[in-house]
Amino acid sequence: MFKTRFKSHHDVKDVILSKSKRKLKLPTSYWKLMNKEPEDLDGGIYVHVPFCDKICSFCNMNRKQLDNDLEDYTKFLIKEINKYRDKVYIQKKKFSVIFFGGGTPTILKPHQLEKVLSTLREVFPLDETYEFTFETTLHNLTWEKLEIMKKYGVNRLSIGIQTFSNRGRKLLNRTYEQEFVMNRVKEIKEKFGGLVCLDIIYNYLDQSLEEVVEDARIVGEVAPDSVSFYSLMIHDGSSISKDLSSGEKSFDYKTERDRELHDAFLNNLLSNGYEVLEHTKLTRGTDSYRYIRNVHKLKDLIPIGVGAGGRVQNMELYHLNKLVTFYSADSEQVMKMKRISGLTQYEHVALEDLKIVAGDRYSKLYEALQNLEKEGYIELKENEYKYTQKGIFWGNNISSLLVEVYFEG
Repeated sequence: MFKTRFKSHHDVKDVILSKSKRKLKLPTSYWKLMNKEPEDLDGGIYVHVPFCDKICSFCNMNRKQLDNDLEDYTKFLIKEINKYRDKVYIQKKKFSVIFFGGGTPTILKPHQLEKVLSTLREVFPLDETYEFTFETTLHNLTWEKLEIMKKYGVNRLSIGIQTFSNRGRKLLNRTYEQEFVMNRVKEIKEKFGGLVCLDIIYNYLDQSLEEVVEDARIVGEVAPDSVSFYSLMIHDGSSISKDLSSGEKSFDYKTERDRELHDAFLNNLLSNGYEVLEHTKLTRGTDSYRYIRNVHKLKDLIPIGVGAGGRVQNMELYHLNKLVTFYSADSEQVMKMKRISGLTQYEHVALEDLKIVAGDRYSKLYEALQNLEKEGYIELKENEYKYTQKGIFWGNNISSLLVEVYFEG
């Protein structure tokens, strides 16, 4: 049924954007909203640090290699946070999630982290059961930084391991070898005390089945609270992309091979006490990844920093650089397509939730679900559908298909 596999929920977002016309808004529309009381008390904060001290060979995302001490960027973040200090919309809310992404947020020096985190905690009121995530690599997460993060309430780490294979780590330009990485993760779990989550990449160049199984085995041994696993996405302009273009390296991507490696990793972890949380994430039951759940539900997300994107109600905003921010408004139809995409990211999908969003177009969605069941992608039940293992692999394609069915009505 599907020819090209969508490897991320971002692919589904691209499909939605291709079918929608964005209505640009003036900055004044956003800041006027900040002086009103919120309709929903829940919300999130996303802080972007677009710098790394070492660039992964597959990456060309909104980040760049560090070339200064980041003192200017620290001051910029504090200034951006302080813009919200006296805003009614913000002060009336109880934010349930904070996410520091990048780049590598732990590239900030200890005193810089302290300044940013103390200001953030002063300005934004948090819900009592908040989730506070930092993305990090192993080599720049010092114990001093970890203690500062704990001091200001960070309770979840997302660590970019990518692979435990020494050959794979060299290919992906990662620091440290397998034994050190394993021991370091175990130490972090012991000293941190919060949730520790790992990112793993599979189907990188010439990866063997044995390497995938070994990655899964080691994940089971170090026992993170959750693990995200993505098939290698090679971005234009990345080191690997340039090597492939020049012929220095080769990669013959085959969907069948991608699925073989995916299923090997998945089955190994499922037999080791993990369960499916999303199409590309497994959990031991301790991590519910509230940040992405809020995003999928279109909850408010306040963006801070260059490269940060977010939304307030139906308005999206994206900070292109320190001076330019794009503001746009989603139509009701686009909001519904995004909600369908969000609802269908999880292993179990409640049919009533789809019906509420789709309204009179639900019958078309249900027909599509019946066809998906015939093809073996889902198990359709009275009140829900559940993805089969085949469906988990093709999950983002299925989300995209349902979005298109809704759009075509």
